[in-house]
Amino acid sequence: MRSIVQNPRFIISLLILVVLLVMLVPVRAPRMWLYPLARDIAQAKMNYEARHMASFETAHFIIKYTPHDADTVAMVAQAAEAAYSPVEAAFGAAPEQKTLLLVYPDRKEMNKVFGWSGDQSAMGVYWGGVIQLLSPHAWLKAGDSTEEFIRSGPMVHEFTHLVFDHMTNGNYTRWFTEGLAQYMEYKTNGYEWLSNSNKQPEKFYTQAELDGDFDNLPDQSLAYRSSLAAIRYIAETYGDEKLNQIVQELKAGKKPEKAIAAALDMDYSSFEREWHNWSAVHMNTNNRK
Repeated sequence: MRSIVQNPRFIISLLILVVLLVMLVPVRAPRMWLYPLARDIAQAKMNYEARHMASFETAHFIIKYTPHDADTVAMVAQAAEAAYSPVEAAFGAAPEQKTLLLVYPDRKEMNKVFGWSGDQSAMGVYWGGVIQLLSPHAWLKAGDSTEEFIRSGPMVHEFTHLVFDHMTNGNYTRWFTEGLAQYMEYKTNGYEWLSNSNKQPEKFYTQAELDGDFDNLPDQSLAYRSSLAAIRYIAETYGDEKLNQIVQELKAGKKPEKAIAAALDMDYSSFEREWHNWSAVHMNTNNRK
């Protein structure tokens, strides 16, 4: 008898059913119960689709790759393990099983998985319990070291998404998880995503815009830096313990805006005003030497 992991049609059908249930159930708690099942099925589906890829295991990761990346898998493995400890320490949690990590040889192959257009340029994606990376060959400059891949690569960012997702079972907003992942990059490696358009705090998006259709805001680099500003405000004004308190409130099922308000003892509109005021000083690159 074939197992469900070996039967892709069964997996796809079951995945669609579970995702529909998650989307249709209006109450937050039942949705949080169904979410891990949907994530596990999505992970099983991606693992099955990657069955022909080569595999390399570390203490905490299973890395699957094509022959194109036989010479980079050691670099990816080192970056993955370098990301594990600081993220585990920050959250006091880690996945019970090894994390599946898929490495795609080029943007075309990676975009194909998600049905993206050719203008997508992500170096890494977390979805469905799996981290998916663009080959280092596609973006590292000639002569760049493993240390540079660790510093500016996507591993800390994507592993933060994974750990946070497992802790909260999907009970979060897009801006919060993106801000949190960037904060871990900033705290761990000193890395910030800076562009020509996202350096000035007076241009940062409003809280309503961040809470809305985050992924379709017209300037994504500005959206990401706005979310980083909000998370850094919490951590650097109140301490990481308050940030962790919000994560625990989300884990318990509280709505994101109520979790923030409860942890910081202020209403949500005051939170927006305060992080924007804080950003004017601390996120303004004109103030840097």
